[in-house]
Amino acid sequence: MPAIKITALRKSFNRVAVLKDVSIEVQKGEMVALIGSSGSGKSTLMRHLSGLTFANRNSPSTVEVLGRKVQQNGRPAKELRATRARIGNVFQQFNLVNRLSVQTNVLIGALSRIPTYRSLLGWFTDEEKLKALEALESVGLRQHALKRASDLSGGQQQRVAIARALMQEAEIILADEPIASLDPESSRQVMETLQRINREMGITVVVTLHQVEYAQKYCSRAIALKEGEIYFDGSIDGLETSLLTDLYGTRISEGTLGSQAHEVPAKHAHLDLNPELNPV
Repeated sequence: MPAIKITALRKSFNRVAVLKDVSIEVQKGEMVALIGSSGSGKSTLMRHLSGLTFANRNSPSTVEVLGRKVQQNGRPAKELRATRARIGNVFQQFNLVNRLSVQTNVLIGALSRIPTYRSLLGWFTDEEKLKALEALESVGLRQHALKRASDLSGGQQQRVAIARALMQEAEIILADEPIASLDPESSRQVMETLQRINREMGITVVVTLHQVEYAQKYCSRAIALKEGEIYFDGSIDGLETSLLTDLYGTRISEGTLGSQAHEVPAKHAHLDLNPELNPV
């Protein structure tokens, strides 16, 4: 049973097709890079996996995660809430509560498993608090547990978000542009953290990236989208310079792969102006 199975996924915004019959399978324990220029549909695809966005109504689209349907024919599945509890999301903007401590932000990952009255009161057991510290240890931040989240650097906050997913006991982590706003050293630490928990804990990781060199260094497989369709799906070693040049619509030379691949073709630039209408 694959960790993720997408069949004939179609999505349009304002009658503009963003995803066109996309079908993908990701096996358990894989670490997959989802790449492509801005406007290619990467983030929209990721949002479908956790039911944050739904396919076109009455389309034949199906999204399954860990053997359970997330959505079918553009409608949420009955088991969506239970499936979401097994999916950890890491966003570009960290999505932490800045006024709360680092440890409390990690504990938030347990809310789906504790009684409602305890979640409303913010009441966590000593065992849960210890588990949060262990999650922080896994990402190298245990010593910062009592600090306010706002006191950490961007890279550290992103690793707290990963620890929150570990606290959630997520079996899949979806990381959407987790290093887009980080400096090179922080980017390295975040990607190494994702790679380590993938290898040591067997957690399936799907990460969207603009920086192709990070995909090549940390992921074993790449799925490339171009204009809403699968352009490449295979071993990371198959990402040859000529393929990437065609994918990103600009000349890419060896040694400048990452910076050049981040360029956005002019015909896609308008899609970034309104992320609510075009979350790609």
